[in-house]
Amino acid sequence: MMKFVLIAAIVLALPLPALADAAAAARCRDGLAPEARLIYDSVYPLVTPTTVIRDVIKKQTRSLVFAGKVHRSSARDSAKAAGECFRVLRQ
Repeated sequence: MMKFVLIAAIVLALPLPALADAAAAARCRDGLAPEARLIYDSVYPLVTPTTVIRDVIKKQTRSLVFAGKVHRSSARDSAKAAGECFRVLRQ
């Protein structure tokens, strides 16, 4: 019984994304350009109900630029596009 309670507590304590409209966000993600989709996919696992998504997008986009996965010249526009999908997610 104690093992069950411990497992239940761990599962409930895990941060879960705030999925208000996950289907609409998934459709939005499908329409993104490849770089914006990469940003979205790197940010999505980090989203919790208390996450300031803008801060996470900024940090992850910067990391992707330094890793050479996102071009510096298009990073801002790609991040904004990904951010719009997160806006849909939170609605």
